[in-house]
Amino acid sequence: MAQSLSLVSDLTVEDVHFPSSVVPPGSSNSLFLGGAGVRGLEIDGRFVKFTSIGVYLEESAIQSLAATWKGKAADELFASGDFFKDVVKALQAI
Repeated sequence: MAQSLSLVSDLTVEDVHFPSSVVPPGSSNSLFLGGAGVRGLEIDGRFVKFTSIGVYLEESAIQSLAATWKGKAADELFASGDFFKDVVKALQAI
């Protein structure tokens, strides 16, 4: 499993740097970057960005998500609301 995590790389979104892994304060568990992006709202026909967000997961999340999502292309996962619901469920279980 650790070998697959070595494929995760740092990501910069709107000048905000997200490292490929982090260790939260008070923990010895390393979390990997599951994804990052900008958040905003459409106001008067223009998208106004107001924050960047990174989602970090424990390695065990891979097994949990793979049961349903293994073999799917990245663009398919990106377009799937159900995939994001499963990621949130995995976060809530931690």
